[in-house]
Amino acid sequence: MKVLHITASNRGGAGIAALRLHYALNKNGVQSAYLSKNLTIDFNNNHIKDNFFDYKRLSFIQRIFKKMDLFFSLSKESKSRVKIEKVKSNLEYEIYTIPFCSIKLEEHPLVREADILNFHWMGGILNYPAFFEKCKKPIVWTMHDLSPIQGIFHYKNDIIRNKKWIGDLENELKKYKLEVLNNNIKAIVSPSNWLLQEVKNENLNPDIILETIPNCIDFDQFRLQNRSELRLKYDIKPDEFVLLFVADSLKNKRKGFDVMLEAVAQLENISFTVLTIGKGDITIKNQKVIALGEIHDASKMAEAYTVSNVFVLPSREDNLPNVMLESFACGTPVVSFNHGGMKDFIIENKTGILAQEISGSALANAIEKFYLSKGLYDSNFIANFAKENFSKEKQASLYTKLYNKLVK
Repeated sequence: MKVLHITASNRGGAGIAALRLHYALNKNGVQSAYLSKNLTIDFNNNHIKDNFFDYKRLSFIQRIFKKMDLFFSLSKESKSRVKIEKVKSNLEYEIYTIPFCSIKLEEHPLVREADILNFHWMGGILNYPAFFEKCKKPIVWTMHDLSPIQGIFHYKNDIIRNKKWIGDLENELKKYKLEVLNNNIKAIVSPSNWLLQEVKNENLNPDIILETIPNCIDFDQFRLQNRSELRLKYDIKPDEFVLLFVADSLKNKRKGFDVMLEAVAQLENISFTVLTIGKGDITIKNQKVIALGEIHDASKMAEAYTVSNVFVLPSREDNLPNVMLESFACGTPVVSFNHGGMKDFIIENKTGILAQEISGSALANAIEKFYLSKGLYDSNFIANFAKENFSKEKQASLYTKLYNKLVK
């Protein structure tokens, strides 16, 4: 059984999660390969040079037909692009994609070789009409956001913010994508119960297998370390109360750094230090801030979790963030909101605290509550909790059982 994992990039949460799953399956005896725009690993576990996704200039005839198509808006793709282009300057979003592109993914040698395809984050690399017409192999879709069951946007708040500009296009493309899922997808996996429920709400084809399987992490990289020794390295005093924030960018509205700023402004009875990871600069008046910037090294990320007392994760929307699992593996509890994948694994007085509403005041109350009860949290318990729930062996076993159902 050859399983090919496909994702747009090996970077970002989805790409990292897909790569960890690939390695976990290989270790568990499943012949797995990995395909993305910037990393390809074949079924013999060789990293290969792959120019499949490189830009290919259209022929003169192809350019003529494309211009004619755009001018007359003949296809669903052209109509979508024209509509979006007209209002794009008014849109406010983190990411949008449409189910059309020029990439002929169905022609990739690894796609042809595979017995099962495991989709992950497919934005910009999957041309629905051509791919599903030509490729009839069993497909498992591991959802990392709402994109497979939405039209354009990957998150609900983006749909709400842009509804007046985008009109019916969101619903039109959503209907089209759901029809494709119903006819072509054998199984949908979600790392969180929240996202799986969102799928169930769409009343898809009952023959589609729906399962929740959490992501795994590498416990060789993310593990318990000596906090006191690492704090000397970062010039942090033993008794400092350190709040950690992590995001790709501090300006990413979905990740909620603005909500965290509102919260820390209300922590008048607590002395604390804010440690940030992510693109962007930040200063907080009369407050110590350690801004580490972008980090792409797992060992440095593990150190940041370890030196912190608590990881504050104020996402407005999130599936099952890898950073939460990594924090647990390092023995560091998490404060977050009571939604998404966070509510599946944050247990009060054991692994963290959940604020009951998305607001600065609710988050401040949760942080203060954690501060007053921080003595109850055992780093060894949290690290073991992570090993029980997010191990490579557990994830690989569950996926292998699922794949076996599809090749009977």
